[in-house]
Amino acid sequence: MAAKAFKALILGPPGGGKGTLSKRLVRDFGFCHFSAGDALRAEIAAGSAIGNKAKDYIGRGALVPDELVTDLVLGQLENLKNEPRWLLDGFPRHAAQAVALDAKHDVDLVLDLDIPEAEILSRLGGRRVHVASGRSYHVEWNPPKREGIDDETGEPLVIRPDDTEEAIKKRLQHRT
Repeated sequence: MAAKAFKALILGPPGGGKGTLSKRLVRDFGFCHFSAGDALRAEIAAGSAIGNKAKDYIGRGALVPDELVTDLVLGQLENLKNEPRWLLDGFPRHAAQAVALDAKHDVDLVLDLDIPEAEILSRLGGRRVHVASGRSYHVEWNPPKREGIDDETGEPLVIRPDDTEEAIKKRLQHRT
């Protein structure tokens, strides 16, 4: 039996738990998950034209321009046109992005996570990532077995440039 078509968005501030909740929704409801942030990081790793443009912004802890993110996300959603159930994580962030998405796709459900700024600063300030895999740790709540080292590969963990307090506050100010 085919799954009922269902398109959903999960929105919220950076570090608000979108990725964690998305994993559970994928597991429990069979969504195909697409993260705008993960897609940007993948484009950067691949050295694509979009990735090279985004790399400069992210490296400075700045927001990637709406138009660039919109082009990336809408292009990637075309690849999911045969998926009956998808969950879009972290997009749209602004009204112009929402209008562009609405022109191309009908959305059935929007989850918007409301997390206090102090909590976001705590979550992101303690986040450490394994760049190659995207695995994420937290120094207090989900520490690696060895400090600063990925559990699976033994490679170093890093603090993302956009996880500094200054960059986090800037990202929170620009969220609508």
